[in-house]
Amino acid sequence: MGQTQEEILGYYDQYYDMIWRICLMQMGKEEDAYDAVQETFLRLIRKGKVFRDTEHAKAWLIQTAVNYCRDVHKSAWRQHYAGDEGLELLNTETYSERDREVFETLMELPKEQRVILYLYFYEGYSLKEIAGLLKVNASTLRSRFAKAKERMREYLEEDSYEADTQELSF
Repeated sequence: MGQTQEEILGYYDQYYDMIWRICLMQMGKEEDAYDAVQETFLRLIRKGKVFRDTEHAKAWLIQTAVNYCRDVHKSAWRQHYAGDEGLELLNTETYSERDREVFETLMELPKEQRVILYLYFYEGYSLKEIAGLLKVNASTLRSRFAKAKERMREYLEEDSYEADTQELSF
């Protein structure tokens, strides 16, 4: 027997924002992220999956969302018609300038590095847990994580340096 409607709504309320951010990291556009989130929760409904606990549900939703996003990127249509160019910025009314700056920097990273940083820094997963969720070899994941952290540091230091120099020129 599958999940009850109340359980599914509970997972939706609890994990929607997290799944949306993961999908945004993978897809690059808000509209595509919304579609991916919708598909993730539809798969939950269709599968009738029963979870041991909320951590199991959270892990399943993350894995399902990441797998869906990967499948979309592999699709012939996406490869032919929709590249990563034109990644959209976050809504300027909802997010602070610093949030948008970090998001823009994050979106400059390769797709496989974006989600690793998000899961590690925002969701608190260990690298070992992330490797399991993403079905990636642990040493490969550690390498991607180190490269992603270094790139983020470089980008943000460059922006900070440019901002400091601009302030000095006034």
